[in-house]
Amino acid sequence: MIPFIVAFISSFFVLSIAYGSHIVRREGASKFIDVPPGYGIDSAEDNHRLFSTIIDGLGLRTQKTLRRAYGDKRLNALSKRIRRAGNPDNLTLDLYIQREAGFILLSVVILILFTAIGSSYLGVLFGLLFSTWMQVWLLYELRRRRSKIDRDLPDFLDVLTVTIRSGMPFRNALERVCEHYDSPLSKEMMDTLREIRMGVPFRTAFLNVKERCDSENFDSFVVALLQSEELGTPIADALQSIVKEIRRERAEQVRQAAAKTAPKVAFIATVTMMPGTIILMMGGMFYAYGDVFSKIFKG
Repeated sequence: MIPFIVAFISSFFVLSIAYGSHIVRREGASKFIDVPPGYGIDSAEDNHRLFSTIIDGLGLRTQKTLRRAYGDKRLNALSKRIRRAGNPDNLTLDLYIQREAGFILLSVVILILFTAIGSSYLGVLFGLLFSTWMQVWLLYELRRRRSKIDRDLPDFLDVLTVTIRSGMPFRNALERVCEHYDSPLSKEMMDTLREIRMGVPFRTAFLNVKERCDSENFDSFVVALLQSEELGTPIADALQSIVKEIRRERAEQVRQAAAKTAPKVAFIATVTMMPGTIILMMGGMFYAYGDVFSKIFKG
């Protein structure tokens, strides 16, 4: 029993360090502790860098093996996924492979340690957790970025439509709106404008950003924009139509989510409230008619 407790506490401690350093790095140390601006944050960053350095160091010598295991086709697909996730934490394909190799090696070490103390099944559990850590994290970042793009797109297009209707050309209007937005969407639009300035055709540049954003709503925007560009129809009208369609679809999604949530809420409320209600009722009855119940049960 003691080895089990020691192993569990050790694993929980390691996970807490990893998760805590990630949260502090993302949210900022001042959100969790009362420190003057600019003081103490470097140490939190240093802790995160230390943990990342350890993992990267573990994967330094094993990354070539993992790269060969992936193969060129899967590496190319992985590179696109990292780009679609917005290269979180300045992540590149090489760094991802190195860090994932480090986590896999760490999982092997954990498996050996747990097996040595007689808890091999826990070693397998935590080994799987650490070996899939980077894949799960990348999936989370991908979905989070897609959600931000879907959230910001209607308002972004509204402002863009108003700017175009004021008489400004599309590209100038797009650049002006991007300057006032700090979001993945505005960064992708600025990258697209940069490609166009470098000589990439308008259609190709927007097809590229369509692939990078990986969002159905953004896909609809790009399709409507390219059709408007080809047919010569007013871009502002096309943008206004797509904004209405996006908001209609989002409202429908919210209604569907609410419809799915209502039965779950009712079930949880029933399961949690009914036992308490019955206990209160029975307690009140026993308290009020205790003598009657005692006579009944005594016969």
